[in-house]
Amino acid sequence: MSEDQKKLLEQQLWNIANTLRGKMDADEFRDYILGFIFYKYLAERMELYANTILKQDKIKYREIKEKSKEGKEYIEAIKEEALEKLGYFLKPSELFSEIAKRGNGSGDKESGSKFILEDLQKILNNIQLSTMGTASEEDFDHLFEDIDLNSTKLGKSPDARNEVIAKVLAHLDKIDFKLEQTELDVLGDAYEYLIGQFASGAGKKAGEFYTPQEVSKVLAKIVTTGKTKLKSVYDPTCGSGSLLLRVAKEVKDVGTFYGQELNRTTYNLARMNMIMHGVHYRKFDIKQEDTLEHPQHLGKQFEAIVANPPFSAKWSANALFSTDDRFSQYGRLAPSSKADFAFVQHMIHHLSENGTMAIVLPHGALFRSGAEQHIRKYIIENKNYLDAVIGLPANIFYGTNIPTCILVFKKCREEPGDVLFIDASKGFEKIKTQNALRDIDINKIIHTYKNRSDEENYSRKVKLAEIANNDYNLNIPRYIDNYESDDSLDINLVCDIMIRARDSFNNNEQALKSICNALKIPFPPFNNLSLLRAYKKSVSQNIFSQKVRFLDIENKPYPDWEWKFGNEIFESLSNKSHNSELPILAITQEYGAVPRDLIDYQISVSDKSVEGYKVVEKGDFIISLRSFQGGIEYSNYTGICSPAYIILRPIVPVDKIFFKHFFKSSFYIRELGKKLEGIRDGKMISFKYFSEIKLPIPCMEEQQQIAKLFTAIDNKISSISIQIDNINEWESGLLGNFITKQ
Repeated sequence: MSEDQKKLLEQQLWNIANTLRGKMDADEFRDYILGFIFYKYLAERMELYANTILKQDKIKYREIKEKSKEGKEYIEAIKEEALEKLGYFLKPSELFSEIAKRGNGSGDKESGSKFILEDLQKILNNIQLSTMGTASEEDFDHLFEDIDLNSTKLGKSPDARNEVIAKVLAHLDKIDFKLEQTELDVLGDAYEYLIGQFASGAGKKAGEFYTPQEVSKVLAKIVTTGKTKLKSVYDPTCGSGSLLLRVAKEVKDVGTFYGQELNRTTYNLARMNMIMHGVHYRKFDIKQEDTLEHPQHLGKQFEAIVANPPFSAKWSANALFSTDDRFSQYGRLAPSSKADFAFVQHMIHHLSENGTMAIVLPHGALFRSGAEQHIRKYIIENKNYLDAVIGLPANIFYGTNIPTCILVFKKCREEPGDVLFIDASKGFEKIKTQNALRDIDINKIIHTYKNRSDEENYSRKVKLAEIANNDYNLNIPRYIDNYESDDSLDINLVCDIMIRARDSFNNNEQALKSICNALKIPFPPFNNLSLLRAYKKSVSQNIFSQKVRFLDIENKPYPDWEWKFGNEIFESLSNKSHNSELPILAITQEYGAVPRDLIDYQISVSDKSVEGYKVVEKGDFIISLRSFQGGIEYSNYTGICSPAYIILRPIVPVDKIFFKHFFKSSFYIRELGKKLEGIRDGKMISFKYFSEIKLPIPCMEEQQQIAKLFTAIDNKISSISIQIDNINEWESGLLGNFITKQ
């Protein structure tokens, strides 16, 4: 299969995935599409294997009459072979193409109705049941549990859901996976491509299951340096398994893949991904549990270890872990608020003497003090395991824009007298709102690592004594001067940025025009900030008074907005923090809740102690202002704020961008004013007052449409702000544009 054919397959699968777009979030319809592709793969692999067995009898597997005596004998014999070789079994009537044909009215007379949901659910269950009592039982256990064929998100009625599923199966049935071409892993690569596409649309949630392929390449190439075979590879936070599979591409053979994953849905995805890439069920051992709290591979050591653990995750740091072999020798546990070095300690414990491990961490792990500094010192001074520190560009991971780094560890280092530092933070290309490593950037990192070469402003071998003199602070700028003078500014780069800004503006204009046409409202043709803001206010009045409504994909009105009390949608949180490392948020009317260092904000005396401050997650709402000013701001960041504020978090599925604009609308402020009539001026809004206000809420689909409209308008306002010569307005627009992209 050529590269063009491969790309065509990827595009075909993504187009089919978009059949469900608009019905549910990306991370939800991901489970359906990837599950159905996996079912089709299992069915076609089953049919190919059965046909090979039946070749001498000159019959095809799907031709077997299941109810005949001879058919039953054939099926029983094939089942025994398939369970040993493939690890699962499907009858001819359970093949993907058969259920797809029945769902679209082209099945045989015996199959009867076109209604297939019950049959499909039974088949997916049977795949798992076929493995019970066999060596592959654990690998197939509850693999399809995230495919809920009765979910109302697929359709309000069983017939509507059946129609959607039948359509998806029919589209998939037309694609030839070419599984007979065993030397190719085209389908596995296409599956990986889809996982990446879903990750790009899943925001913060993507970090739970996916490492960008470019970063995976760097990690994989590092841990396989100088090797053509690996006895084992391990990922303690394996997500969808992409890192493990990437390592396999760098060597001729991997003995066994080991992994552990906390999230059940992602754990299922990892097992599917392994099987789709042709990894035999006996060659992978992936467990579902919390790696730090309940490790599943104790006693094992691995030749290669890779990981992209959740950045600065919380863990218990229970005193009992002080006697755990993974942590006991260090004398300190990683702080409960940041488990980064707990993962490092766990991985070092499992690293074989001839092995290499590479882990992605947030940049703060290089220089934070306290227990983390103590652990860094022990690893470097007492063990001398740290081999390299590699700084990566910011904004290359989905869901976060923070700069990151790779730490490389070996128990038997070839050059034990120094640590290699590489500053690769400036080698990337910008793709839409995301930065990405190019092949040239990856090759430079790997070449520098393999040769341990010094290059001005890029890499340097640092003696252990110098690191000790810096109190084991590994912050890369301490060792590499990456300053570039103004003379190095590239005119082509500047023009390229201008072109991208223009293209981004034009694309947003087209999106806004399309939405305006769908709503049958005028498009704002003039780039005047004051008029644009007036236009936005007018749109808000029409949208939230329901004078203007969106239509669904069938050009029918969405359901009537449902009136709900505030406490039916949101809960009030009182979670407190003693963590001074989180940014203190300033509450602003224009930008919502943002770190104070992004805006001009005077720090008061009370800010010296953050004990009792409330933790705010990105997307939370904060009741912050005085009574008749609206009172609710949206948080663009994770941080902490004064305990005087009230933190709201949705308890039902909502589009947070919709509510961000709803709470700024004159409709909401007017309803709030009615509730607060008679309250003395200056009274803060309480959760009690908020709870007693009735809010008109559209269905999720219409919420999402409204959110897209206001996002497009805000993008236009932000773009125009940046173009204004007045420095104050330019800075304001730049901040707005920056926040919009977080």
